[in-house]
Amino acid sequence: MNNIFQTEFRRQPISAFGHIIFKTIVQLAKNFWPFFLYIIIKADREKDTGEDFIYLILPGFVLFKSLLDYFFFRFKITEDEVQVKSGIFSRKQITLPLHKIQTVHINQNWVQKIFNLSELSFDSPGSTKEEIKIQFPKTDAEALMEFILQKKKSEEDVENNDEIISELNFKDLLKLGFTANHFETLLILIGLTFSFLNNIKGLMEDYESLMEDSTNKFVESGVFLISMGLIAVLIISILVSLIRTIIAFLNFQIAKNTQGFTINKGLINNSQKVLPFKKIQFVSWKTNWLRKKISMYLFEFHTIGGVEVKNNLKINAPITSETALNRLASTYYTHLPIKFENNLRIDKSYWIRKTLINGVLPSLILLFPLLYFVEEKHFLFLVPALPLYLLLNYGLYRKKFLFSWTDELIHIHTGVFGEKTSLLRWEKIQSVKIRQNLFQQSKTLADLVIHTAGGTIIAPYIPLEAARELQNIALYKVETNRTNWH
Repeated sequence: MNNIFQTEFRRQPISAFGHIIFKTIVQLAKNFWPFFLYIIIKADREKDTGEDFIYLILPGFVLFKSLLDYFFFRFKITEDEVQVKSGIFSRKQITLPLHKIQTVHINQNWVQKIFNLSELSFDSPGSTKEEIKIQFPKTDAEALMEFILQKKKSEEDVENNDEIISELNFKDLLKLGFTANHFETLLILIGLTFSFLNNIKGLMEDYESLMEDSTNKFVESGVFLISMGLIAVLIISILVSLIRTIIAFLNFQIAKNTQGFTINKGLINNSQKVLPFKKIQFVSWKTNWLRKKISMYLFEFHTIGGVEVKNNLKINAPITSETALNRLASTYYTHLPIKFENNLRIDKSYWIRKTLINGVLPSLILLFPLLYFVEEKHFLFLVPALPLYLLLNYGLYRKKFLFSWTDELIHIHTGVFGEKTSLLRWEKIQSVKIRQNLFQQSKTLADLVIHTAGGTIIAPYIPLEAARELQNIALYKVETNRTNWH
């Protein structure tokens, strides 16, 4: 532990230079991958002088930028604070007292595993992103994280025994993967495919004819082959969902102590996160109809902070039993009511009006140009698909929506094809707004918009009188309640 603390600024371990090179290559690949693909496609053609120059300049640029990032990043850690100096022309120095650190995380991707490194990241109250990220040898990162947590524990003078709330075995991972949203995975695959085809469009001289021939062959292949192709796509979507789940949640464990939660997960990229109670604004959990049959839920913590902090702390914790769900929910609010005396539902005009505006009207606007300009009319039966889908979507949402409350807690139940439940304590509210359109004014209805540091909750098309009552309750609770959630 003593080798972590020092009185002088120092650089990260020399092995971190390899990971910096990897990060630089990844950044270049993300920004210029169509260009690199073009170079690869033309690899079998005669190279000109310009291409040879590119092959020389790119590795040189990667090496030069990586050297600058490595040599101009220095840090110093004492028993009281962390200091970082970075930048070349614009120098920046950050000093972060250890007692001000709210969250500390350990991340390790597959490249860092090769070099036996872990990345330690910190953020403090009021920060909109992770303020400091430093790479250490894995044992040093774990020792420093333990030291910081022990320091906070000793300052708060509390016991800090972890209580495991939920963990996943391989059977749970399979259930989670097979009951995932495969339609979402399918859309991601379709999006990636179209993005790939669009990016290579300008790189292939015979692109149009190749796509036309492929489409014609697929259409002419017959119902059986088309059906087999669709089944294959479905199987691929399920397998991809399963692989994504295993990679994301292998070795998952969530535990609770007196300061907050510790979450461990990951296969390729290991992650160990500490989530303080103070960061959590409200909680929610969701499930689909199949997962509900096997008592499986995804529990989410909605946290305070900027986009980067929220993304880093965004945790969908898989819960595999009603008992574990109740234990986790009770850490936010101890005694959850079985029934609520105060309840609100969405007015029936909601789903009709939403369908008319967002479904029927756009379809009618689209229908007339199609009838006038398009000769083939056999696909026009798809025009009513959008209104019918939205009618079902809004109808199910209105049927499942239930806004309930007590003197201390707000409970919101929503969903369309699945279900989602949210819990919000009154004192976590930052502001409440009432908004109305002309139709709502004529029907004395309103949307209640609740803003918290962790996100926004909307109760649409509720009676105006009830919206005003809830707004007054929220303002009173915020002004009079000064308790913290622990």
